[in-house]
Amino acid sequence: MILPPGFPFTQTALRAYLECPYRFRLRYIEGVPWSALPPEPAAEAAVERGRHFHELVRQHFLGLDVATQAAALGEAVESWWQTLRDTPPDLAAYPQRFPEAGLSIPMGDYRLAARYDLLAVGEDRALIVDWKTGIDLSQPALAGDIQTRVYLYVLAIGGATYHNGRPLPADGLALLYWHPRGPQEVRLSYSIAQQAADDTLLAALVDEIAARRLEDLRPTTDEATCARCAYNALCGKGRGTDAPWEEEEEVVLEAGA
Repeated sequence: MILPPGFPFTQTALRAYLECPYRFRLRYIEGVPWSALPPEPAAEAAVERGRHFHELVRQHFLGLDVATQAAALGEAVESWWQTLRDTPPDLAAYPQRFPEAGLSIPMGDYRLAARYDLLAVGEDRALIVDWKTGIDLSQPALAGDIQTRVYLYVLAIGGATYHNGRPLPADGLALLYWHPRGPQEVRLSYSIAQQAADDTLLAALVDEIAARRLEDLRPTTDEATCARCAYNALCGKGRGTDAPWEEEEEVVLEAGA
């Protein structure tokens, strides 16, 4: 067994495995720091702006006044904040708002975990809001993305934690990707059928990873994936130019322990 019991599989970890098994090995088994190489300045600046925006939104949904802070963070971040302030997503049906809400559920000997930028909960319904500041939104691609599938599945199974102990029905769940450019938004609804499909896919994927030997976790041959990976110099692939440098997800609540 290459992973300890209770290992938390996040969408970030699953994406790492799907894109490059060796990246998963370095990051999650051998513990090589993700920022193993200094990031390119432009990429680092873009990620820093995204982090600042996420923090502003977190504080806003905690009831804090962030206008002065936004103005001090540069033109791009202030513009994003003004867009959110002036044209926010419609959350009228979701009176309870939980910024940076973490949740994890059992998945065999392991756990499946998610952290939501914002979890908005109403009567027998819930909306996950994910703030995007980098990628353009494309609904066909996002519908089948591993983040979409993990986020909605974890909420369908463990959502009672945020719903006074009552399960949330799959067909009452949705995920909203929201970008301050425009703004753009893509809303993806969930269903019982999709939950069943995700149960099969995610359980099989976790079982596959758990069954692999360390030496089986080899680098991808996809050059585009290598070009944006912070580890590419460690496997002879050269220096990436646009590594995402994303933070690991933090889990704060467990359901079905």
